Amino acid sequence: MYQLLQLFPSQVLKVTWPQAQRLNPALIAEVLNLRGQLPSVSKTNVGGWHSPSVLQERNEPALREFTDTLPAHLSAWAQQFFALETPLDPELWQMEIWANCNETGHFNRAHDHFRSGVVVSAFYYLRCGGAGVGGETVFINQQSCPLNIHSPVPLREQSFAVTPEDGDMYIFPSWLGHRVNPYLGQQTRISLALNAWHPALNVRKKTDKQRFAGLRQVLRKIRR
Repeated sequence: MYQLLQLFPSQVLKVTWPQAQRLNPALIAEVLNLRGQLPSVSKTNVGGWHSPSVLQERNEPALREFTDTLPAHLSAWAQQFFALETPLDPELWQMEIWANCNETGHFNRAHDHFRSGVVVSAFYYLRCGGAGVGGETVFINQQSCPLNIHSPVPLREQSFAVTPEDGDMYIFPSWLGHRVNPYLGQQTRISLALNAWHPALNVRKKTDKQRFAGLRQVLRKIRR
């Protein structure tokens, strides 16, 4: 007799953004305006515009509302992932937020966002370009078969693809690998993404140095 144990899943929280229908048009307009002002950053994106990770500092009304709403969702994710004795204080979250604009053929290579301090990442679909146009976000199974292991026989579940839907957000641990498939649509595909850290979740890479001055300042205030 066999008993299959599915161990240690990755907790990915899907949030259907309640304000999407009202907020998305304003967010799209602000992102497209910023694309004309800010230079593109080259990271995992192959083509497209990747804004600097400074949108959390912007004062555009829709971006400000989006940023202010995020901490409650991040705390809800943390409650599912970590064995917390008390709920996290949402006001102590710190974030870096950026925008992505992809045109036909653009995609993102496989990567993760983990570095010291960054415990959670998320992406929010603003405009996906319709049905059947690619651009799926694909989560990668690094747990059962890490990326540095080669196996000639494919696993049963190597990845999980998320079909983009306007107004959906996915929150996940920053060390979960993912990529974005080539976008095949004609409209500009627009999304927002973020990394976040919290002083109660001081997760660090063993070989990495603490990089966030803001996190250190919050920790100092708490210790006082």
